[in-house]
This record gives sequence, structure tokens and C-alpha cells, in this order.
Amino acid sequence: MNVKLVIFDMDGLVVDSEKIYFAANKRAANKLGMQYSMDYYRRFIGSGNDMMYSEMSRDYGSRELISEFIKLSKQQVFDVIKEEGLPLKKGFLELASYLRDARIPSILASSNDRSAIDYFLDIAKIGQYFSEIISADDVVKAKPEPDIFEQAWAASGQHNKNEAVILEDSYNGVYAANNAHIPVIMVPDLIQPTKEVAERTQVVLPNLNEVKSYFEK
Repeated sequence: MNVKLVIFDMDGLVVDSEKIYFAANKRAANKLGMQYSMDYYRRFIGSGNDMMYSEMSRDYGSRELISEFIKLSKQQVFDVIKEEGLPLKKGFLELASYLRDARIPSILASSNDRSAIDYFLDIAKIGQYFSEIISADDVVKAKPEPDIFEQAWAASGQHNKNEAVILEDSYNGVYAANNAHIPVIMVPDLIQPTKEVAERTQVVLPNLNEVKSYFEK
């Protein structure tokens, strides 16, 4: 496959962080006496913080409560990582090494804020695999808007979007890739694609080892 640029999402795609976020959110919710479930958490995977804040404030009826929830949850993330570590997703190191050896640039484009991205990359010791990092701090509109991938594309200096591939695990990530007119491969984490979402991708693959094999064809 003729690929000249790979754009990676981070959470649930590079690092196995979605389970960490859920655990942190659950701890914060328990401290505040809030009901909180995995099904509810899944609603916001791939969404920006503004959307989550708005919808949770509506659902729970209090902006103040959700502001405190978000503050507590961010604190809990560090505690969970200290206790449980930050595992990489299956196949990331193999794929990243393959791309580096093939001199195919890799860009990280994450809806997380830059400080969290830098912390995760430092903990996991994988920052060297990415030539550029685009974060939520760099864009106005979150996924499913294409801004973050358009920024990554502009930073790459490439000329043909059809020679680039975005790797995503979320619905909003797939939609954002479509809106940026860049091909996308979905590697599901906590959410399996619907038929409609799958049809928006080049292919749906179970892990990053399979992505490596797909690129090698």
C-alpha cells in the first residue's frame, strides 16, 4: 500500500487510556455521589471537552457539579496511572517502528490537551515516534469537525491526501477524517463500529499489528 503519512489518534488507539479515564471518572463520580456507568462514558469517546461539559451539565442539571467532576477526574487520572501504569495498545511499537524504518512520517493528532499528551508520551516513552503533535489546544472545533486533522495535514507538508491514512478508534474520529477528506482506518477500542461507520472507513482492523500487515501489502 502506498502510504506517505500516517496520522494517529492517541486515546484508545496508541495508549490504552480509555479504561484509565473511565476509572478516574468513576472515582470522581463516586466522591460526588453521581451515578456513572461505562455506557454513559462511551457516549463521549472521541468528543471534545466542551461537548462533554455541555451534555453532562444538561443531564445532571448542574454546571457547577460537572465542573467539579471534571476537575476531580483529571486529578484521579494521575492516581490511576501511578497505580496501574499506562499500557500501549497492541501492536503500536511494531507499527511505529515499521513506519520509522520505512521513513513514513507519523503525526499524533489528539483531542486531549497538550499537557496531558506530553505527560502520556513521557510516561510511555514513545514521543520519538512522532514528527508533529497536534492537540486540542491547537484547534477551535473538536471532532467530528475536521480541524485537528486539517492541522496535522498542513503540518506534514504532503501534497496528496489519498496517500495519507488516519488511524482512529472512535465514531467522531472517523467522521472527522471523512470531513477532512483523508482516508481512515478504524481500530475499535471500547466501541465497535456500526455498519454505517464501517462503510466510512477503508477497513476496520482489530489491532495495530493488523494495520502494519495491511500497510505491508
